[in-house]
Amino acid sequence: MSFDQTLESLLADEAVRRREFPVVADKVYLAHAAVCPLPACVVQALTAYLAEVGRGGQFEYLHAKAEAEARSLAAAMLEASPDEIAFVPSTSAGLSMVAAGLTWRPQDNVVIAQGDFPSNVYPWLHLQRHGVQVRSIATRGDGVVTLEDVTAHVDDSTRLVALSSVHFATGARMDIDAIGRYLGSRGVLFCVDAIQSLGATPLSSRYVDFLVADGHKWLLGPQGIGILFVRKSRFASLEPALLGWKSVLSEKDFVRQKLEWATTARRYEPGSLNALGLIGLHATLSMLQQIGVPAIAERLKSLRGYLVPALQSKGYEVVEPTSNGPTSGIVSVRHGSKDLQQLYRALDARKIIVSLREDPLGRPCLRVAPHFYNTQHELEQLVAEC
Repeated sequence: MSFDQTLESLLADEAVRRREFPVVADKVYLAHAAVCPLPACVVQALTAYLAEVGRGGQFEYLHAKAEAEARSLAAAMLEASPDEIAFVPSTSAGLSMVAAGLTWRPQDNVVIAQGDFPSNVYPWLHLQRHGVQVRSIATRGDGVVTLEDVTAHVDDSTRLVALSSVHFATGARMDIDAIGRYLGSRGVLFCVDAIQSLGATPLSSRYVDFLVADGHKWLLGPQGIGILFVRKSRFASLEPALLGWKSVLSEKDFVRQKLEWATTARRYEPGSLNALGLIGLHATLSMLQQIGVPAIAERLKSLRGYLVPALQSKGYEVVEPTSNGPTSGIVSVRHGSKDLQQLYRALDARKIIVSLREDPLGRPCLRVAPHFYNTQHELEQLVAEC
């Protein structure tokens, strides 16, 4: 069953909203920056696929259409070509494939952000065994990394800069286009962890060399499936770090084996893909296309417009970019006198689902991450309990 609602029709009819997002019948779910509940269209697609393969084998032709369309939908979301999209098991796997697939020299350096999510830290730190220097942009309390921060750390030996498009704890958005344009002018590779923005805000790969995003947060898809974008002009320099029968041009030729890479980003898919993940990802990408990411971003901006002053009126300090830069769907707050861990547990007992995190300076914060199907009434319930 396909998703056939507009944002307006979904929010105008509570029965429709409950049908399409079953979680809302039981919970106020505001933790999409952690993991998402699955929409009904995804559950239905998975259920239908499981019933089909239960009556026969898990042959590739059963998910071939979903795979091809998911690749095209992901490419359209990133303003890329389907040939530049590979599917990976997770954000961590995709970032590790980039780090392991490039040829490094001892004089190279990589620039990362201190306090970034570990998935976008450990693969680069591991390069130190090759003599690569890892430079960390100093942490701010709001998690922002500016173009000026990047320019201050880049020199003629910088090979790659790896940043997150949105900080996982604070929701601070980076100016990916401006940073990417600068790095391109310097001949420096740019790798982006986009898991906290893809599906929630428009994002272009125009000035990016590599981009990775898992499906289980703002994309509203299953765990175990993610998107890896590799710019076509970088195929030659990024060797497949994992090899298998799917990596090569003649993948169906099992006898005359020749190590000749596939001409598309499928060279980075070494073996059988996560078929269940692809089925679910296809369903949710179709839904997000129907709703429209720009409309989703405006909806999140509207929800934030209510939530921020409402929490501030109750004495909460909102972790916002000091540079007045763009914001995201994440609203993180601190409080000078309240025990946030105790509040988190109390909210959970009331079936109001948020996240407990620390800001880049190690201070506890409550992270609220609604999605487009959440209502202001649900946010009012949260505020009343805070």
